[in-house]
Amino acid sequence: MSEQNVTRPLDVVKNHVLIAIETKQAQKIARGRGPTPSDATINKLIRGWRAFFNWVHTEGYVDTNPFNGIGTIKAEKRIIETFSDAQLKAILAAPNRSTFTGYRDYTIMMTLLDTGVRISELAGIRMFDIDWKARHILVYGKGRKERLVPFSRTLEKALRTYLEVRGVLETDNLFVNIDNNPFKVRGIQETIADYGKEARIKGVRCSPHTFRHTFAKLYIMNGGDAFSLQKILGHTSLEIVRMYVNLFGTDVNAQHAKFSPLDRL
Repeated sequence: MSEQNVTRPLDVVKNHVLIAIETKQAQKIARGRGPTPSDATINKLIRGWRAFFNWVHTEGYVDTNPFNGIGTIKAEKRIIETFSDAQLKAILAAPNRSTFTGYRDYTIMMTLLDTGVRISELAGIRMFDIDWKARHILVYGKGRKERLVPFSRTLEKALRTYLEVRGVLETDNLFVNIDNNPFKVRGIQETIADYGKEARIKGVRCSPHTFRHTFAKLYIMNGGDAFSLQKILGHTSLEIVRMYVNLFGTDVNAQHAKFSPLDRL
């Protein structure tokens, strides 16, 4: 609130808070001119400010809490782009699997679709991070937090074939470029975008993150639960996972008919 020449908590009044929130919202609207905080970021700021002023008021440092009657803003509904089944088949068919780079790229997209890992996590996978017996991969998420991500028998087959093609190299990184160096994030992003153009995919961005969204969508639509999805994706809260459920959990009636405790008596 320093923009309003207010530097002491004692001087903050409700109007200062309202102006600060409006300023953040204006930054979001004026995209391309400095920071553009999302609705979730603005609400996180509001909660932090409120917690501080609740404490200041409770401790008796201020007589009136400037956050009385002020809630969070209504967040815009996010549009999540995902691949259709036809688009998935098209982009997975694009690489020439008779070549090293083609089979590598095919395996990369298979891994993204089967595990939902972030692109940075995928680029960081090392040979010894794969537990073949348990069929899970150790990845390092945001803040270098470790988690185990399961993978299917179908992906296991693709990975083993890729490793035969890859051969024994000096680097431990699973995915490598034609110079036998680690395949970097930017290179993977550009490669997937190129395959999207080759497959003539329209209406959706062909990116590693679209594979992550698609994994989440299919996981929910195939009957997966929010808590296990949260663990697989590495989210610290259920907020984003609930969004997936609300958007893609359309088969609730069918699930109820399948698992109804009354029908099973």
